[in-house]
Amino acid sequence: MIQLRKKVLAKGTRVLDILVMAVTFFTSLYLHAPEEYPSELLDFLSLKIKLINIIAFFMLGIAWNRLFAFFGLYEVRRLGNRFREWWDIFKAVSISVMFFAAISFLTSRRNVGNEVLLTFWASCLVLTIVARTAVREYLVYLRTHGRNLRKVVFVGSGPRALDVAQKVMSRSELGYQLLGFVDDYFDTVQGKALPTAKRLCGLDEFPRLIDEQVVDEVFICLPIKSYYEKIRKIAHICQELGIVCRVPSDWFELTTGKSSAFSLNGIPMLTMYSGSENQLEQLWIKRTMDIILSTLALILFAPLLTFIAFLIKVSSNGPVFFTQERVGFNRRLFKMIKFRTMVENAETLLADLEHMNQADGPAFKIENDPRITRIGKWLRKTSLDELPQLFNVLQGEMSLVGPRPLPLRDVMGIDERWQKRRFSMRPGLTCLWQVNGRHKVRFQEWMKLDLEYIDRWSLGLDLKIMLKTFPIMLKATGQ
Repeated sequence: MIQLRKKVLAKGTRVLDILVMAVTFFTSLYLHAPEEYPSELLDFLSLKIKLINIIAFFMLGIAWNRLFAFFGLYEVRRLGNRFREWWDIFKAVSISVMFFAAISFLTSRRNVGNEVLLTFWASCLVLTIVARTAVREYLVYLRTHGRNLRKVVFVGSGPRALDVAQKVMSRSELGYQLLGFVDDYFDTVQGKALPTAKRLCGLDEFPRLIDEQVVDEVFICLPIKSYYEKIRKIAHICQELGIVCRVPSDWFELTTGKSSAFSLNGIPMLTMYSGSENQLEQLWIKRTMDIILSTLALILFAPLLTFIAFLIKVSSNGPVFFTQERVGFNRRLFKMIKFRTMVENAETLLADLEHMNQADGPAFKIENDPRITRIGKWLRKTSLDELPQLFNVLQGEMSLVGPRPLPLRDVMGIDERWQKRRFSMRPGLTCLWQVNGRHKVRFQEWMKLDLEYIDRWSLGLDLKIMLKTFPIMLKATGQ
């Protein structure tokens, strides 16, 4: 019965998606109808449909469903996040409309113009999200009222198993009904946190339990090191019976690690990573923003860049630009470009000034550095010396927002491994360190701010940091 309901729901969702697509497409055509279409709705609906149009629409429907299936929109998402589903809908609808636009262009469909496509894309995206959200809310309503429940068993009863069980059972909208725990030993004191918690049987008796009782899902929460063989057997039994088997992916108990699963040529793979959950799917948007905004900034600031270059050239001997090897993404080395703010032989003078270093940790900073030129002091205060790094951003070596790239000297001085996780994100022109005190922040706190940025990263955070950077530049508090 459960399998039948799942099939009905999957088929119904496919039909719903096609229905939404058809309604929004024909509505878009009607709203932007060229002269060959009647202006009255009844006349529009009474138009004769050519066979070629029927075939084209049928092919579009198949492609539409295939693309939605490709993004996992017909998989069971009982444990899924609704915002993740909306993001997948955005990708599926956008690519589907682009596919349709390409077909229309190749077949010279003059009636499908830009206005039709834009209206079709926007209305279909919104209506698909609304329709699927309505279905999701209806299912949640049924589950919270005791309908469409799934009977679940937890294998293992240690602290980790109880923690997972509490989190799952605390969400009534998921529609799980706890049958109990399978383990050789059950701590009744710890189990009191779950009112319905009870021991069903031992691990060796699991095959009998699964044969005699109705079980829809099994959560395996055993320590992998000491129970690997039992975990393998239990998972195999579930597979034979077609029962959903779930295993928490934090096997290695990584404190900052996250994981996601995917299939590689039929081989299930578990990807473990640190940082924001948005990184795996949205970093390409960040890179697109970097290219667009850095290009616009270079065009906009071209007169200013020229003026600064002229001031540097006439005020001191040496080149206009200063390039230095810095450590970038995943410890890749690159040449960072800046406007020269120091005397020409500043690098060779560094050794004589090391004893005056006022910065803690491996960083180097002294107040009123004698190597800084008069123009350089102004450039550093306003951070205008960093503008040429827009070329580094355009080349993909840096990003507009990200941990500041460190010189080799500073990196060699880092002696705590956790601080090196800052290299897991592309370095940037500005970051949390820039907008939270900058040179007043101690090195340890600076590194923590970088990791906080990596763990919290989102497009919204990038925009927020960029907006905060401009007032700081105007205050001219740099060194």
